[in-house]
Amino acid sequence: MDNSNKNKYSEIVFNLFQPANLVAVVLVLLSISSTYHYFVRDLLISYGDTESHLNIAKRVVDSLTPGLAQLGGIWLPLPHLLLVPVVNIDFLWRTGIAGSIVSGLLFVAGGVYLFRLTRLITGSVLAGFTAVFIFATNPNILYLQSTAMTEIPLIAFFIISTYYYVDYIRDDRKLMSLIAAGFFGLAASLSRYDGWFLVIAEAALLILNYTAKAIRKHRLIYRGINPKKLIRSKFFTKMEAVFLLFSTLSFVGIIGWFIWDYLILNDPLYFTNSPFSAKSQQTGWLARGELPSYKNLWSAISYYTFTSYVNIGKIVSIPALVGLFLYLIDHKKSGKFVVLVLLSVPYFFYVVTLFMGQSVIFIPELTPDTFEYQLFNVRYGVMMIPAAAFFAGYLFSWLNRRFKLDTVFTKYIVFAALVVLINVFVFQPVSFVSGSEKAITIDDGVGGLSSAKKPDAQDWIKENYDGGLVLIDDYARTVSIIKSGIPMENVIYVGNKPYWEESLEEPEKHARWIITQTDDAVWDRLINNKQQEERLYKYFQKAYTSPEILIFKKADI
Repeated sequence: MDNSNKNKYSEIVFNLFQPANLVAVVLVLLSISSTYHYFVRDLLISYGDTESHLNIAKRVVDSLTPGLAQLGGIWLPLPHLLLVPVVNIDFLWRTGIAGSIVSGLLFVAGGVYLFRLTRLITGSVLAGFTAVFIFATNPNILYLQSTAMTEIPLIAFFIISTYYYVDYIRDDRKLMSLIAAGFFGLAASLSRYDGWFLVIAEAALLILNYTAKAIRKHRLIYRGINPKKLIRSKFFTKMEAVFLLFSTLSFVGIIGWFIWDYLILNDPLYFTNSPFSAKSQQTGWLARGELPSYKNLWSAISYYTFTSYVNIGKIVSIPALVGLFLYLIDHKKSGKFVVLVLLSVPYFFYVVTLFMGQSVIFIPELTPDTFEYQLFNVRYGVMMIPAAAFFAGYLFSWLNRRFKLDTVFTKYIVFAALVVLINVFVFQPVSFVSGSEKAITIDDGVGGLSSAKKPDAQDWIKENYDGGLVLIDDYARTVSIIKSGIPMENVIYVGNKPYWEESLEEPEKHARWIITQTDDAVWDRLINNKQQEERLYKYFQKAYTSPEILIFKKADI
């Protein structure tokens, strides 16, 4: 081997062992191992919403009426668009691995940028390793990154946008960092509504940052404040320019969503006014007196704080809180306030939405026994895991600076790496990190209100379906389309215009099969309506009966 080849391979090895690259490699291995762990246990599609996300993406490319209109107007579109290339492969769609691929890649990206963010603020590689270790070995994160749920895409875009934003605030000559922050803020705003709070906070902080600089400089020059001269200062001029640049990029997704809902669904606020929206769902809870945080600030704070604590884990919560305290009293950190605010955005978002009745969380420790359900939406707490990981990393950085514990830290990192490798080959949740060997997000997905139900009718239709179009209210999740074996292009659901409307008027026109359950849209139109019921039985025969679900097959004429 000549010297040029030796140098080439040496450079490859050197680059591989760069800290960020090492983090990426370990995260890839963790992602693959945890996905396999949940795949063999048939948990990739345990959440009902997981299948819904997969189905939305599938319908864009493979349905009776394919096209971008299948994205709908409730859930934000980016996670589904990212799924489109992989759900086109039936095996990946039906197993849920399509979601694992997308979430897994973003899990890796989010972890790498959490490492970079922590190192940027602390100046410590070991602090970065600590933060990403806590984040990446949290069982709730590992489970969600194996699914098509949208929390991991948001977390990744959230962390990346925050990293570039802080990088710009620390040195406002780095205009490309501001552009990158705006781009990934845009991605966050198109992933979940939490992302809207992020870009609003970033835009507001730009104004505050430049206003504070202008006031400080103005006081130094004039020893007082002259409003006219202050407004004409170079800081205000630059603030206008960068605010316009950032906002044009980061807010286009929010504005575009209003326009999309207006053009496709004739209502710019369809995402909140629709009967399928979260707001409409909460109305039912409120009517039953089961919306405990509605207009109750203390309850909203209590529910989200405790949900975050349970997701973060008992042991990690302590160093995270200590790290937060030390961070607050450290007056030397550049951009300290910005980091604190951005990492806290999810907390404020969920407290506000719980208070307004736009969201709801049920968790056994706080939810009254008289409520119908005790476990729902607890996965919202994972949004605070990056903040906990960052502040725990900051604590280790502080200890290292104060007590020169480099040797101890090196041993800690080696130990952490060994635990990660053990997880790669024999996956077990890391109990000493999470404080619990069982992720609460799995409990919710398997047995909570969020879980996908599996009625006997699902197995029956899988065994007996022999082709033809199937009319079903997919919003009611009567049976799992993925698990039933029915091809997506053979499904008639509310988004298939004009098939859906015509089938509710003339059920025999398109459908060969009709699957309905008590009080779903198909039931209301074809069973509860006497005239339509007579028409139904004229052309269809009852093929399956259960207390809640009926399946009809078109009679041979």
